[in-house]
Amino acid sequence: MIKAIHKLVQYGLDKDLIDPLDIDYVVNRLSEMLAVEPSIFQTPEHPAKDVVACLEPILEHAASQGMIENIIEERDNFESKVMDLFTPKPSQLQKTFDSLSPKASTAFFYQLSRDNHYIKTERIKKNKHFNYDSDYGQINITINLSKPEKDPKTIAKLKKQKSMTYPACLLCKENVGFYGHLSHPGRSNHRIIKLALNNEPFYFQYSPYVYYNEHAIVLHEAHIPMDISIKTFIRLFDFIDRFPHYFLGSNAGLPIVGGSILNHEHYQGGSAKFPIEDAKSFKSYQRNQVRYELLHWPLSVVRLSSKNRSALIKEAESLRRFYEKYSDETVNLINKTDTMHNAITPIARFKNNTYILDVALRNNRTDEKYPDGIFHPHQDVHAIKKENIGLIEVMGLAILPGRLNKDLDRIEEALTNDQPIDASLSTYQRWIESIELSDHESVRESINKAVGKTFVKGLEDCGIFKPTLEGQKSFTVFMEHYFNE
Repeated sequence: MIKAIHKLVQYGLDKDLIDPLDIDYVVNRLSEMLAVEPSIFQTPEHPAKDVVACLEPILEHAASQGMIENIIEERDNFESKVMDLFTPKPSQLQKTFDSLSPKASTAFFYQLSRDNHYIKTERIKKNKHFNYDSDYGQINITINLSKPEKDPKTIAKLKKQKSMTYPACLLCKENVGFYGHLSHPGRSNHRIIKLALNNEPFYFQYSPYVYYNEHAIVLHEAHIPMDISIKTFIRLFDFIDRFPHYFLGSNAGLPIVGGSILNHEHYQGGSAKFPIEDAKSFKSYQRNQVRYELLHWPLSVVRLSSKNRSALIKEAESLRRFYEKYSDETVNLINKTDTMHNAITPIARFKNNTYILDVALRNNRTDEKYPDGIFHPHQDVHAIKKENIGLIEVMGLAILPGRLNKDLDRIEEALTNDQPIDASLSTYQRWIESIELSDHESVRESINKAVGKTFVKGLEDCGIFKPTLEGQKSFTVFMEHYFNE
């Protein structure tokens, strides 16, 4: 075990996670943590560059000695505690981050989050990726395999676990250094950076399961529910002004059309380029130094752009207020019943010295025909995508459930061998019948095309004004009403 400790310490030295002056301290701390006798550090004969290879014998030792149960949640929590020794204290990290340029600061923080294994790159590599050429341009498809499924032992233990309310959610700042438990992942090696947006306290962090390059999360200091207002636009562009190489966007603050965590004000950003950025417009307007474009996109998106930040924010707030009270029963859009239904998903960027804000129009109303949502992926899409469409998918990156990985393999095998579909795949039957097989491509390529086509259909279901001539006409009527208000 001492050799394993020394190998992990050498990894920390190689990645600049610790200083040579820290060697004895870290060796002693790890030895005590693992209940072994410490020894003088010796440089390993074969240093490991892979942190997972360093950690595996340490986690096996902890499990074999009864320090943790050999289930993934307890292994992850203990691992996070180990890697905390290789992570700067929050105050130290803040000083380093603030001393660097915008690009250098995010690059440093992102690399640290990977090197200290807060971002688990080996699990993210399991995700399946392919592209689909749609009428709107190339759509990116991801089958999410990075989040591990719960072990039956974990499920059994969860039934006995007492309800815990600290931290209040997975985004709260109190997660920093938190050991975790079965229903709350360990965050001992988790770090956040304090920011001021709209003169309010926010924090910047990375997602442990990044869906795209430098997948960042910006969260409010207080555990307050999500809400879109003029404050949102100011916060987004305050962030963009400081980190112009990033985008930042917000989910709508309503169920169905919002993200998975609506009880904590937060935004998502990063340095990736998304398909929506290349979307063409079919109609444009100009007002108060701001250009408006109606995008040819599965969802109904208005793009605002201007070199004048204040003018853009003012127009964005005007559009938000107008849309939230707008109804058009010809397209089944009703803004209010017993509660408000209209909301927006705004996404901010800075490109070519121009401020850009994509505003996706959303509505979360349900009815008897569409109990999951009128403007939500409909029943014929559910075999592939039933979950909420959040801002990442609004931008053209599909995050599809992990179940598809094995199910699509089985469907491919059946179609390749001209075998009947297994009864356990009956929920896919109608979808399988829609797959167009071709002599010019493999069965898997045909399946992937069908997946992409279905996902795009799900996005179109979410569109208020459908991407048809009639839908575009209704979209322009909406804009004319807006400008004439």
